Amino acid sequence: MNTPPADPLQQPRSTRSVLSREEEAQRDLGTSIFAPGARFLLLFGFLILICAGMGAAWISGGARALPREDKPASPCASLFPSAAALGQVRSPGDLWRLLPSPAATRAAEKALEENSVLVGKLRPLMQSFLVRVFREGNQQVVIARGGGLFFRKDLDYVNGKSFLDTHHIRERFVNENVAGDPLPAIYEFQKELAARGIRLILVPVPVKPCVEGHQLGATQTPGFHLRQNAAFAQCLDTLRTRGIEVFDAGPLLFERLKKSGRSQYLATDTHWTPDAMEAVARAVAGEILPPKNPPPEAPAGLSVRAHGDTVALLGLSKEQTVFPAESVEIHPVLSGADRWQSSPSAEVLLLGDSFSNIYSLGQMGWGEGAGFAEQLSAALGQPVDAILRNSDGAFATRQMLQQELALGRDRLAGKKVVVWEFAVRELSFGDWKLLPLKLGQPLASVASGFYCPPKGKRVLIEGTVAGVSSVPRPGSVPYKEHIMSVRLADVVAEGARVGGECLVYTWSMREQQLSGAARLRPGDHVRWEVCAWEDVQSTREKFQRSELDDPAVLLEAFAWFE
Repeated sequence: MNTPPADPLQQPRSTRSVLSREEEAQRDLGTSIFAPGARFLLLFGFLILICAGMGAAWISGGARALPREDKPASPCASLFPSAAALGQVRSPGDLWRLLPSPAATRAAEKALEENSVLVGKLRPLMQSFLVRVFREGNQQVVIARGGGLFFRKDLDYVNGKSFLDTHHIRERFVNENVAGDPLPAIYEFQKELAARGIRLILVPVPVKPCVEGHQLGATQTPGFHLRQNAAFAQCLDTLRTRGIEVFDAGPLLFERLKKSGRSQYLATDTHWTPDAMEAVARAVAGEILPPKNPPPEAPAGLSVRAHGDTVALLGLSKEQTVFPAESVEIHPVLSGADRWQSSPSAEVLLLGDSFSNIYSLGQMGWGEGAGFAEQLSAALGQPVDAILRNSDGAFATRQMLQQELALGRDRLAGKKVVVWEFAVRELSFGDWKLLPLKLGQPLASVASGFYCPPKGKRVLIEGTVAGVSSVPRPGSVPYKEHIMSVRLADVVAEGARVGGECLVYTWSMREQQLSGAARLRPGDHVRWEVCAWEDVQSTREKFQRSELDDPAVLLEAFAWFE
């Protein structure tokens, strides 16, 4: 009698062949059985869904986009040939050539994903479901056991490759065209400052997982210890051996956490709490000057309530209630009866990123007048000059300083100390390009082919877009606002052709929503009322900004379009 073959699932694992996931998928797909009509129904439903998404994008794109005579508003429309092109078809080869290229198809898919009405409506609902039921974040955010939110890039810094690994540095240069090694840039910056008798103090601020990684543990018992990238200790030792001063804020914040048990970082934000920031500001002030006795009296407190940047990165609806707003107390600093202002003539210059801006730039949602520069100034008991920019702490503020000097404005005149603050994630992901500091001639004495309106005056200009800087996708960066750069050619100002070109900064993103300018492409025509960038620089330069690829234009005067 024949015995039936044993069930392979009942056999010991060692005696049966193990299929890969791909092989299992092929096996299952090859043996799938469809009921009559089910195959047609599934295919028809899929096509309906695709066409609905394209139709919604087409309709909404036509309603929202900037009017263009030569470019369709919808990302899908660019894939279809025009009626004139179809009329010229004479053979199958002509028809084949009208098919969109793979690159055009990928671009349309990306635009459809970013701008689709269906995606915009469904994604927040799906993300809310994942958060509520499974406590699942997304590509940008990780949700901790206790509900705290962590920026995934911060986790990648802690757990990722050594940022001093030569293979990692070479890989970043090949794939991203950036300078991945921070040491040469820091050496060069310190050398140029030392040549002018200026002292440099580095302040690499630890990101949240460095100090509060215990929140991500699988057990209820917190495993307190300070975490850093594998190369951090070596980097600090190397810098200090070269005589570069480094104030590592990690141990201070970690000790505060252990002693008080209070979080040193906002629960739903990437940045530190006000009292943690103030503690670091006092400690850095003590490195610059001997501590005062008694210490200065703390300014009056002000309660602020807001949602953090990591909540925005989750892409939930604005009406979400999963993560309530968080309340903190900030301490705005005054100069007499007036609001504190950066002082270009101060002996101390702070270069800082969003960790300096968080309680200073009102648009970040956590109040103003109480940031790192203000607290450093209060702790020192003297004015402080500040050059601040959200994001790109590896190069952005150095580049701003370089531009000031190149335009003949000596921002380092009279300086004794430069404090360079940046988030430690920049050591792994920043662009550490060399930026020589050279004092140039004032702009008025330099012949330039770029038009810029006179200071204090608004001018109506027209021009053709010759180039635009990169624009981040909303939800891909932990900031709600972004400024882009636009290069205009064939410029006409107030009806008169001025020739040459014009460089303009303008909003590309507000409140995580792309502006009309963000959709500009070379060849588009614009008509803008602009003013000199100098007129608004004090209130706009702190925002994240992207520059044009040509570094030479950074030395020219920019206009501003609101």
